[in-house]
Amino acid sequence: MSSTLCEDVHRNEGNMEFWDVYDQCMQKTGRTHVRGVPLEEGDYHLIVHVYPVNSQGEILIQKRADTVKTKPGVWATTGGSVIAGENFFEGGLRELREELGIVADEKNTRLLAVMQRPNRFRAVWLVRTDITREELQLQKEEVADAMWATPDKIREMVGTGEFWHYDYLEWLFRKIDKVREEGWM
Repeated sequence: MSSTLCEDVHRNEGNMEFWDVYDQCMQKTGRTHVRGVPLEEGDYHLIVHVYPVNSQGEILIQKRADTVKTKPGVWATTGGSVIAGENFFEGGLRELREELGIVADEKNTRLLAVMQRPNRFRAVWLVRTDITREELQLQKEEVADAMWATPDKIREMVGTGEFWHYDYLEWLFRKIDKVREEGWM
């Protein structure tokens, strides 16, 4: 169930998280939604997937904490829902900072795609970084571990069920190769 909130209500109240509601054309409806309540038919929210990539072309992946609701203990990308008042970029930067302690900006971040999915729009981002595993600050409530992995290692992990099977992984690996060829990484 969606609701309209006053201007002075914070994006997060206690344990409640609010999302802006969008229509099928990715336009804000002026309504907000409480996380955990099913969205109404025709309503959408924004989510982000952020892929830190180092100069060797490895991708920083994270193991989801055993206490998270969805896919506990599974390796995945950094990401989550964009909260009310944020845009895709701000949400991606926040998720990356919260989950891994990585601070990114416009200089080392690149939007690869926005994909429409049932009830959500998903933005896929790359972030250039050569941060070491030891420099990461893992958000213990959500992240149990992190590691740098090659696309081949991720494919292997998908095959064994250790890594979340995102439907766009092969496309992502080709895009990473392309941006590296262009000299962005």
